[in-house]
Amino acid sequence: MARQILRHSGARPGPGWHKHGFTRRVLPVLDDGQQRQVELRKQRWLEVATGRTRHDRPLWELAWARSPLDIVFLTLSAWLLSDRGLHHATWPWEPERPSRRTAQRWLKRLRPNALCWQHAIRLAVIDRLAPRPLEEFLPTGGIPPPEGRQRRLHAEVLRLSRGLWLLEKAAQELLIPVNTLLVEARRRLTPTMPTNA
Repeated sequence: MARQILRHSGARPGPGWHKHGFTRRVLPVLDDGQQRQVELRKQRWLEVATGRTRHDRPLWELAWARSPLDIVFLTLSAWLLSDRGLHHATWPWEPERPSRRTAQRWLKRLRPNALCWQHAIRLAVIDRLAPRPLEEFLPTGGIPPPEGRQRRLHAEVLRLSRGLWLLEKAAQELLIPVNTLLVEARRRLTPTMPTNA
């Protein structure tokens, strides 16, 4: 079966830039609960005056992970929202990938910006819920910590897990794909946050 090709043009960086081929990358994507490989082709731009090249990434692609945003967040969600811990977590797709060590690296990468992600996810959900208030959607007392683990989680990890809980709950209740909510959240990240976060 032929691999699906996704194209991302991005915006032309300026008047002195011209199209200069594509940068290719193979990524797994979730399709109906299963992973499949797609080829992502990103427009490369050449600045004629200097010879520099560049390309933009779609919001769902991460520079530092071999998986897209939804797989990263769903993997962390399966781990952080369970009461059993990393070594007993099961991923919501088969085969069981990524490795547990990879999940730990992803968490380490996201921890410094956990509060930014939590707020961005919250704002994306609020926009989707409007005109209903967010409080109507949350349980009494706010977002619960993962069962039996509230004392063991670092503050940044707890913030990220709250964002993950809200993300999963909103996707289920509003029948919106997780990837859609994550892309909307990523658009809302603060301008001071690094773009590779």
